[in-house]
Amino acid sequence: MLRYISFSNKKFKVLILLFFTVSLGLSIYIHIPYPPNRQPPLNNFGLLYSDIIHGVFVPRFLDIVSSYGFLDSNKVSEYWYNVQVVEELVYGRSANYLQCPVPYRDYKFEYPPLIAAVWYMSTCVAYLYTYRFIKTPSNPLEYRSIVENYVIPIHFSIQVGMLLIFCILTLIYLYKLLKQENDASRLLLFLILPSTVIYITYNWDIIAAAFTLMSLHSLTKNRYASAGVFLGLATATKVLPIFIAIPLLYEFIQRMHKTLEFRESAKRYGIGLLTSIAIPYTIPAILYQKGFSNFLNHHLTWYCENCLYLPFIQDIQSPIHRILFFSIATIMMLTILAVEVSDNRRLYEVSFLALSTSMLFNYVFSPQMMVMLSPLALLALSQNLLKYYVVADAANALIISIFFKDAEIRSYIARYINLHVEFSPWSIESPVQWAAFTRNMILLIIFLSLLSRELKNVCRR
Repeated sequence: MLRYISFSNKKFKVLILLFFTVSLGLSIYIHIPYPPNRQPPLNNFGLLYSDIIHGVFVPRFLDIVSSYGFLDSNKVSEYWYNVQVVEELVYGRSANYLQCPVPYRDYKFEYPPLIAAVWYMSTCVAYLYTYRFIKTPSNPLEYRSIVENYVIPIHFSIQVGMLLIFCILTLIYLYKLLKQENDASRLLLFLILPSTVIYITYNWDIIAAAFTLMSLHSLTKNRYASAGVFLGLATATKVLPIFIAIPLLYEFIQRMHKTLEFRESAKRYGIGLLTSIAIPYTIPAILYQKGFSNFLNHHLTWYCENCLYLPFIQDIQSPIHRILFFSIATIMMLTILAVEVSDNRRLYEVSFLALSTSMLFNYVFSPQMMVMLSPLALLALSQNLLKYYVVADAANALIISIFFKDAEIRSYIARYINLHVEFSPWSIESPVQWAAFTRNMILLIIFLSLLSRELKNVCRR
């Protein structure tokens, strides 16, 4: 029904605003870390958990001091390069630049440069503001209390503010692109997808989604330089959008041989893309070689996280997962190159196929990645395939929702089937991996259906 509502309909715009407020408000509510040690929503830590706080901040900035009030040397050595900065944070009596530790230089940071810049800003402001205007710690135990009560909420608020800005940009550019396709209902669908609600303030994927949509919009308007810059920025936020750049660059090279008029446009796109990738990555690579090397090594040696190959290779640490990814992804990307980007519809389809390749066949398919994929799914998929995508999205939302309840859910299921009861959400026997497998299989069906249809069109032409 909603597909017949006009974009100019004021009631529909009010509905979008309402769902935006509810979805973002709910996402912030379930992840907000203040007050300290609050009861998780529905008594489920998986809902409260976020990479912004529990995945990155807590092990580096809070757990360096144990709950007994001692500096934890094991945590410090695990995450930190610069012990002087740690001591200044814990024992410092006044706000100074040492209380603005730098990712890659002072401590390990596993996210790309643009996220590192946003992270540096939020942690720096949170510490300096707290120590200058609220309170400075007099001992390590008080440090933990101050961080929990003041630094974490300020840091989280700044991060959420940035995510809110890029969520608005995502909606604006998704609106513009959908308006060209005359399908209003899909904008509303993005806001009510379960993974949008759960993961939009969980990690930083919405920033990459915004830059990717801005790039696609620029391409539809023949603004090639800005299209390249935006896609490069998406890659500097999350590495995976580089997969979209590959078929587009190939398409531009093909067109350059067909017409000299396109050569200048392709050059502007290529320069914009390479510049906006090279500058963010080169600066930390030169200045902080050890930290940047650890960032790369972290991703190249990660285990099979909810990956497609787990039912066949059940050792999550096996290097075969990585070999399969690089092999199959190469084959799929070469196949996608056969699809000619002849209009906006195929631009969206190729982008969806390329980004799907980077996730679906990867040895790491973290659930928050769906926030990047969903806008492209709304642009590229038919009504029929989109229904399947919604089911995959719901299964994806289950992954973190039941992750920390793994043993409890196993215990319940074990009443009816023979199932070993333990906490092991990474193993194939876990209901968590059942949800991941469901998501992966549905996405594989969608991927192969769309790709086969486009290859048939190529054969006809």
